[in-house]
Amino acid sequence: MLEFLTDSLRAALVHVNMNFVYELRIRANKPVVVNYGGKYSFLGTNGITEHIGAAIVSSYSDIENIIYRASEYSVYSVTEQLKQGFLTGAGGERIGLAGIFVYENGTTFTVKEVTSLNIRVPHEVRGSGELIYQKCFSKEVRSALLLSPPGRGKTTILRDLSRLISAHKILNILINDERNEISAAYRDFSLDTGAFSDVIRYSYKRDALISAVRAMRPDIIITDELVSKEELDSVAACIRGGVHVIASAHFKDLENMRNAEIFAGILKEKLFCHYIILDAEEIGKISAIYDRDFSLVYES
Repeated sequence: MLEFLTDSLRAALVHVNMNFVYELRIRANKPVVVNYGGKYSFLGTNGITEHIGAAIVSSYSDIENIIYRASEYSVYSVTEQLKQGFLTGAGGERIGLAGIFVYENGTTFTVKEVTSLNIRVPHEVRGSGELIYQKCFSKEVRSALLLSPPGRGKTTILRDLSRLISAHKILNILINDERNEISAAYRDFSLDTGAFSDVIRYSYKRDALISAVRAMRPDIIITDELVSKEELDSVAACIRGGVHVIASAHFKDLENMRNAEIFAGILKEKLFCHYIILDAEEIGKISAIYDRDFSLVYES
């Protein structure tokens, strides 16, 4: 995990409990910031510090080295990821990029002169989906949508739900893993998504969901971060075709999602049977669960 970091950053993390490291924010000529247990602090040579003066300061060359290492010294091999503004490390770490986006023919060609990295560290938290499984899926698996602001544990819970469903039911699960975060699969390594799961990585939802239904015949599709009407239309087509979809979306609460124009069609058809709201403050905590009619099923 995080083998692509510079030697100084890796040495600093030796003093840190990695179970609580969720993000590393590396900015050129600025102090390194770490999301540690849900709280932002600085990373110093001896670990976590609250003092900005004790923080490690990264340079442009540090950022370049991290990108080259993460791409195994072949940036050309990760061109398609770069176009989407991210890279994926060997351990499933998602590396978000900020810098100069270069366009060609109206679409992103690449990102150059990267000035910031947001490295999200995947965690396998067994049992994080247990409450949702018991409340929503123990009798029958139906389509569901997880809602929360970024970084509250949606991806970790989706991974665990795949594992739990595989452990209790004989159903084929197809994971659309656009950024290789859910399965974190790389060569001989992957996080546990269960024995009945298949994974499509680095594919847009539009392409993956259409081909998956035809080729893999899934009973359930799990996918992360619905952000556009095109993606929602693909999901809706799968549900109408008899495939249950468990997905996530970035919303502060249920009301914000209900007011989003792109969700109007799905809400009108009542395609999702469960709406699961994660707590905005405590990572991984289930705040509430609603049914397809928005009646409260569970509240913490």
